Amino acid sequence: MATIILSAAGAALGGSLGGSFLGVSAAVLGRAAGATLGRVIDGRILGAGSAAVETGRIDRFRLNGASEGAPIPDVHGRARIAGQVIWATQFQEHVQKSGGGKGGPSQPKVKEYSYTVSLAVALCKGEITRVGRIWAAGNEVSKSDLNIRVYPGSETQ
Repeated sequence: MATIILSAAGAALGGSLGGSFLGVSAAVLGRAAGATLGRVIDGRILGAGSAAVETGRIDRFRLNGASEGAPIPDVHGRARIAGQVIWATQFQEHVQKSGGGKGGPSQPKVKEYSYTVSLAVALCKGEITRVGRIWAAGNEVSKSDLNIRVYPGSETQ
């Protein structure tokens, strides 16, 4: 806001003085000087830039748990069941930074977070033929997005 006001004031002051310097009118020089001063004031008041944008960061990572003595489903046919996590590694946080930089129109700095975890999930008692669909937090997850290995639970496994 100070940039606009001071550039107008500088143009008025330069215009009232009149004349030119090296072929450039005093009004244009006054506008440039006022705009430069206004930008410095705006930078001090409003800040030089915005903070980095962070997307996808989580505070706590929750997994299905396994508890001692929990019942193991005995499934015949097709059923939607919640598995029991029987083994898991610590989750790893990955950060990808983009934006910012010099020259041209400046882009905001962006930090994108993603996570990986390796885990084993027990589904039911006995042997299975396949895992049809996978759900996480009420949303279906594509198997192609996961690095998944299914052990059917056969006697020779």
